Amino acid sequence: MINMIYICILLIIIMIALIICMIYKEKQIKQISQQVNAILFQQKDIYIPYYKEGTLSFLESEIVKLVNRLSEQNRLLLEDKIILKQSLEDISHQMKTPLTSLNLVHERLKMAEGTEKKKLLKEQQLLLDKIEWLVITLLKIAQIDSNTVTFQKENISQKELYIKLVKPFEIQLELKDISIELEDDQTYIEDIDILWTLEALSNIFKNCIEHTEQGGNIKIMMNNNPLYSEIIIQDNGNGIDSEDLIHLFERFYKGKNATQQSVGIGLSLSHMIIEKQNGTIAVENTYPGAKFTIHFYKEVI
Repeated sequence: MINMIYICILLIIIMIALIICMIYKEKQIKQISQQVNAILFQQKDIYIPYYKEGTLSFLESEIVKLVNRLSEQNRLLLEDKIILKQSLEDISHQMKTPLTSLNLVHERLKMAEGTEKKKLLKEQQLLLDKIEWLVITLLKIAQIDSNTVTFQKENISQKELYIKLVKPFEIQLELKDISIELEDDQTYIEDIDILWTLEALSNIFKNCIEHTEQGGNIKIMMNNNPLYSEIIIQDNGNGIDSEDLIHLFERFYKGKNATQQSVGIGLSLSHMIIEKQNGTIAVENTYPGAKFTIHFYKEVI
């Protein structure tokens, strides 16, 4: 009889313990549910108590993984939003000046005749070309910013790269009587996207032409080694102001010696293109002139 009483008491204790355990677990699950709800709808940080074992431990682990992934996606979306906002502000700011000038030219054209009209039409065409260049360049920057560009790995001989780089600038070089000196080791520049790389090099080469005096010289050096392909573009012009050197590749930065036509995005685009291809670019004064050194690394550094 006494044994039966003990057994009944033991069963009651077990039942009470099970009920308490269920209530406790339900409370814990409710707490986790409230935390998840706060994260999803109130943008709060997660705090889930650490459960050592059992189903709740597994649930905790999975929720933490999910929240971390959602947080990372939210961070990336926020970055994209900021980049888009900045790009739109940049475009608006850069378009304002040439569009204002274009409107003024248009008003003057209404009353112009003869030589003055021809002059204004030429000025109008230059402004339209500038606007077109701005739009195309800013779109390229936006493409790279948003990581939608796929760079193709190709090889090109140094001689061919030199010809493709210099040919579009033949008229400017002739007008300023600038000589070009090429030094290369007759090998290849490897694993680069040729079109995008030419875009980057052209902006650098154009900058060198603009800052080289009449009858000056620009030197292009290319070589290849087991670590990287190297391209150096060096002019003997006025060089770069020491205060401008650290800002030269910043977007929309215009140095003290910048030309009136400069808007400060060409070198920024060059920097982005080179870095996206596992490369680096550095600039230094050589007294006289400036030297741009580009490395395309063959291994991830």
